[in-house]
Amino acid sequence: MAVAPKHSDHRTGYDPSQDMTPEQLHRFGKVAHKAQKHRDKVAAKRSILSAAKDAAFQPVIRPKKAKSHTVRYAIWMIVVLIVSLWLMHFAA
Repeated sequence: MAVAPKHSDHRTGYDPSQDMTPEQLHRFGKVAHKAQKHRDKVAAKRSILSAAKDAAFQPVIRPKKAKSHTVRYAIWMIVVLIVSLWLMHFAA
């Protein structure tokens, strides 16, 4: 394994003033503002579309409240059973 000499220069660190020129910073700002306006416009469009979608999918006829139909069901079951027993009695 090769051994390399230790680096003697110290890191200077990050200098943000050397990152972008003022012209580049200005162009970046213009593009960023344009992109933000576009995102706001898309968000507003989605909210309008979602509101229209929600309005379109609301039921036109309101469903009735859930009522218990057990008594009606029991009466019809008894009627069906009586009729089926009568048919079995006269068919045999």
